[in-house]
Amino acid sequence: MGILEKVREEFLKNKPIILVDEEREIEGDLVFPAQMITPEIVEFMTKYGKGLFCVVAPQDELLNRGFFKLPSNFGANYFIPVDYPSSRLSTGIPAKERAITCQKIANSSCKINDFKYPGHVTVIGAVEFSKRKGHSESSVELLKMTGFKPYSVIIEILDEEGDSHNLRYLEKLAKQFDLLIISIKDVWKEYIKHQQLLRVKAKANLPTKYGTFKIVSFDNFLDAKDHFALVKDYSGIPFVRIHSECVTGDCLNSLRCDCGSQLENALRFIQKEGGVILYLRQEGRDIGLSWKVNAYELQDNGLDTYEANVKLGFKPDERDYAIAVQMLKAMEIDRIRLLTNNPDKVKQLREYGIDVVEQVPITGNITKHNVNYLKTKAEKFGHLIQNIKDIQNVEG
Repeated sequence: MGILEKVREEFLKNKPIILVDEEREIEGDLVFPAQMITPEIVEFMTKYGKGLFCVVAPQDELLNRGFFKLPSNFGANYFIPVDYPSSRLSTGIPAKERAITCQKIANSSCKINDFKYPGHVTVIGAVEFSKRKGHSESSVELLKMTGFKPYSVIIEILDEEGDSHNLRYLEKLAKQFDLLIISIKDVWKEYIKHQQLLRVKAKANLPTKYGTFKIVSFDNFLDAKDHFALVKDYSGIPFVRIHSECVTGDCLNSLRCDCGSQLENALRFIQKEGGVILYLRQEGRDIGLSWKVNAYELQDNGLDTYEANVKLGFKPDERDYAIAVQMLKAMEIDRIRLLTNNPDKVKQLREYGIDVVEQVPITGNITKHNVNYLKTKAEKFGHLIQNIKDIQNVEG
């Protein structure tokens, strides 16, 4: 049973799930569909969550129904909190009344004038998941993918001391009440599998010194960058090279890395064997050119590429290959032979649903200028550099 099926099963058993943000906020929320929440579930979530009790809905839907944003927001997208006046004496705070308010927010026929405000149920607007990977957006997307209306009830989980950043406590709570734990990263993987956010825009012939390729552009609703593909006619399962942009290596022939020579070798290989090169705009392992120059400066002073990125506050490698998966899907490719030394590419593509049937190593040029760079790739990033002995020889 897949993750989405498991989540749906838990909701139909009237059990919230725990949704964990392991990378940004380092916290977990209880999540349940607003359309079917009960007073008992409200009581459970407020008792064992203890954070801010919220209903999340798509931002545009809220605006169309007359809900309005608070004049000042910090790190979230708060709308006016509301109560639904279910009776003349209702205050909005009892679990029964908050459950009714959540259900009415999930009813798209109810407009803002049907509610009292300010009330006791916080309302948050979710933007597109591709633009923000928070609890709000991921919970709404999760409900859509599991067949429910896109209105989630969420509440942060605090431990016994009121700390919301205790991931071990989440595991303890899940075990105590037999709750399913999933991560925002899990939701993102399912989102990339189930949504098509790129489509082929145009194709044209591109003669190069390596041969003539077909260059393919895309309408991109994932990250809005101009990624492109180069295609040479192929039969069967194509060879695919995923190449991250490196202006210094690809355009300026820098010898600090092997990127430019890897791209040249990939072009020669694809020209001969047929296949696809995906050119991704992920400069500097996706930290951007200006930060990459900062990293170069740190490397000039003794750090390696891994340490430099961490020193600047980034992960050693920030790249997410979801965009490559979307490009392949747009070209109706789901089985590939991947030209790479990087095991993370293989791992990510498989997790996103691409069948990588073979990993084919690809080499770049080794020089005295990039030897430490290549050693770091092999030793700290786990790259399968077959000519590692050549690196030692250059170093010697």
